[in-house]
Parts: sequence; C-alpha cells; structure tokens
Amino acid sequence: ARARRMTKAYESYTQLRVFKPALTGVYLSFFLMVTLMILVSATWMGLYLAKRITRPVQALAAAAREIGAGHFEHRVERETADEFGSLVDSFNTMADELAASRRALEQSSADLERKHAEVEDRRRFTEAVLDRVATGVITIDAAGRVGIVNPAASRLLGLDPGAAGRPAGEVFAGGELEPLAALATAPYVAGRDWPAQEIAITRDGRE
Repeated sequence: ARARRMTKAYESYTQLRVFKPALTGVYLSFFLMVTLMILVSATWMGLYLAKRITRPVQALAAAAREIGAGHFEHRVERETADEFGSLVDSFNTMADELAASRRALEQSSADLERKHAEVEDRRRFTEAVLDRVATGVITIDAAGRVGIVNPAASRLLGLDPGAAGRPAGEVFAGGELEPLAALATAPYVAGRDWPAQEIAITRDGRE
C-alpha cells in the first residue's frame, strides 16, 4: 500500500512537472494582466486629476487673453466648487470691474471730447469776434504768457504775429511799450479781480 501511494504520488508529481511551464505561463499572464490594469487605471486617474486641474487653468488663461485683446464681456463658466471655482468667480468679478471701468472711461472720453469741441467752438467764435472789432485785445495767462493778440492790437502796438505764446515781459520790453510790460508782469493773485488801469502810450508821435 505504501508503495502504491508512493507510486501514485510520483505519478502526480510527474504530471505536475509536465504542466509546470503551462501553469507558470498562466500565472505570469494573470499577474501581467493585473499589473497592466493597475498601470492603466493609475495613468487614467492621473490624467483625469491633471485634467481637472489644468482645464480651469487653461480656461482662465484663454479668458485672460480675451480680456487682454479687449473682449471685456468674456466670462469663464464655473465648473467646480473648490478653490478653482473661487478663482473663477474672482476672475469674473475682475472682468466685470474692468468692463465697468472701460465703459466709464469711454463715457469720460466722450464727455471730454465733447467739452473740448465746445471749448474749440468758443475759442474760434471768440477769435472770429476779436478779429473784427476795432478795439485791440490782448490776453495774458496766469504764467505771464501772451495768448490772443487780435489784428487791431497788432496794428495799434506794432506787434509781430509771433507774439502769441511768448512771455509778456519779453513782448512789451523796451521802448514805447514799457508801461505795458510793468502791467503785464504784475503778480497774479487767483480769485481777486484785476484792478483797472489807464496807461498812455505814444507811438509815432501819436498817443
């Protein structure tokens, strides 16, 4: 009986030795398959997590380029409620503020252009009126520079056309116009009316 058991065990061992390469291949294939599944799952999970991180960043970068190009109405859609969601909300708030500032700036620019046009119209009207009056008119700003010199003033005082923009003390310096130089270079006090003065100037023997 013992010999039969030994013979049977030996036969079983011999059969197992015969199937050893096949069983080894099956086990290796199984473990290789499990390893590949783990690698694929880990890679997919890593890509998924990376996409969840990079997609909001890419959306913010694209939105920043749109804002930089002047498209202030562009907004980013919030997809998550985490820190990236808060960042998207902050970006959209910033874009809203930029759009509001842009509209206010455009409105201010339009108002400034309109006021500038009104000032230019008034200046042209004033110059047109002064060009046709017989009274000589000269304007001097707070810095002491000559502004408007109408034709009558140029004719009466003998001023050259380039007097506008030059210091009044230089335009009226020396000779018959010296009394005007003292008046024109007097210190200007803001908010106080300029006192009226009468000055006699003699040119070519005429007062």
